[in-house]
Amino acid sequence: MTTNDFEIFTTFFSDYVRSFYSADPDDQKNILLKEEHTLQVRRTIRQLAIDEEFGPEGVLLAETIGLFHDIGRFPQYARHKTFRDALSVNHGALGAEILAGQKVLRLLPPDEQRTVLNAVRFHNAFALPDLPAEADLCFLRLVRDADKLDIWRIFLGFFEGGKKEMTAAVGLDLPNTPGYSKEIVECVLKGKSVSHSALRNVNDFTLLQLSWVYDLNFAASFGMLGENDYIARLLALLPDDGELGGIKAVLNDRVSLIQKTASGKRGCEAWSPGK
Repeated sequence: MTTNDFEIFTTFFSDYVRSFYSADPDDQKNILLKEEHTLQVRRTIRQLAIDEEFGPEGVLLAETIGLFHDIGRFPQYARHKTFRDALSVNHGALGAEILAGQKVLRLLPPDEQRTVLNAVRFHNAFALPDLPAEADLCFLRLVRDADKLDIWRIFLGFFEGGKKEMTAAVGLDLPNTPGYSKEIVECVLKGKSVSHSALRNVNDFTLLQLSWVYDLNFAASFGMLGENDYIARLLALLPDDGELGGIKAVLNDRVSLIQKTASGKRGCEAWSPGK
């Protein structure tokens, strides 16, 4: 992959997104939300790939995945007026379908096309799929980390009160009601990820995002998590009671343990240019 390839991809992405711009203020706000998110994920995944020493071509491939990971969001919203996959369509699968159908990746070698398509298709999967190519899993883990890191940024920017001009879609249009689901608390305490289908309100979505710490994959990702103090900031949004205090202790211990026991391996040993 070359820088020229990537420039072609950025032009395609920009033109594609603009085709969904709307004169309706609410619709336009939602489209811009996902456009900004995409560009930030591109920046984040680039930094993760650099920190993890993926090499110049690996960084470009990672950036391409970041650029295209949410391309299915734009037709999803245009058709269904929601970003909730359960109420509309799987935006990861739709994104891979768009890229394949329009032959956007035709300039890349077949193995890199496969890696990008698998990363886009499964970046939002509840659990990692069983892919035969370890390189595909490596880049998939990388974009899942970058995606989470930016969703935390956006969510906290809205609910901490600093960016009230944002759309309510930041909270998946869930009601901002008191309380939270006990079963979601149990999942977090047991170290399990939480399904979107279990969400009932914004507090539940906050708990779900706390559970994402169990699905982070790279040392550099944990570095960004700590630098931005995301765990403490998310917990501060929740009701103050003893049960949630227990969650904080569990998560802090989990993050600390992973950071201490992380191997010294950098990058993706399963991937190299032309492999």
